[in-house]
Amino acid sequence: MTEEQAIGELFERLWQMRKSVQRCMQQVEGRCPHSQFFMLERLHYAIRQRGEGAAIPVSAVAEQTRLLPTAVSRSLRQLEDAGLAERIHDPADHRRTLVRLTPAGEAARRETEAMLRAYMVRVIRRMGEENFTAMLDSWRRWDEAMQAELSAPAAR
Repeated sequence: MTEEQAIGELFERLWQMRKSVQRCMQQVEGRCPHSQFFMLERLHYAIRQRGEGAAIPVSAVAEQTRLLPTAVSRSLRQLEDAGLAERIHDPADHRRTLVRLTPAGEAARRETEAMLRAYMVRVIRRMGEENFTAMLDSWRRWDEAMQAELSAPAAR
C-alpha cells in the first residue's frame, strides 16, 4: 500500500467511524438529543473537574469545554429550555451566574450514557477484547505521534 493509499484509507475509516457514531447517537436521541447529550456531558465533566459542588460559573464552562462563549450560551439556553440545566445566582457573589444540571438533566445524561455504554460493550464483544485492547494501544501511540508532530517545528 502506498503512502497515498494509506492516507486515503485512514480518512475513509475516520469518516465511516464518524457516521457510525452519528447513527448510534440517533438511536438514543429519544432520551436526549445529540447536541444536548454532549453539552450535558461537558457540563457534568466541567463541574466535576472544578470541584465546586453541583454548579460552575458560566464563564468557566467555556474555559473547561474549550468552546466559544457564544456557543456555550446557545447550548445552555437549549438545555434550559428543555429543563435539563439552570442558571442560578452565586450565593457568595450575586454578580456571578452559576449553571448546574437539573435532576431531569442528570437523569437524561445518565440514561443516555448507560445506553451508549451498553452499545459499546456489544461492539467490544463483537470485536473481541484482545482486538479492542490492541486498537486502544494503537490509538494511544497514534495520538502521541500526532501530539509530538504538532509540537515539532514544521518540516518544509
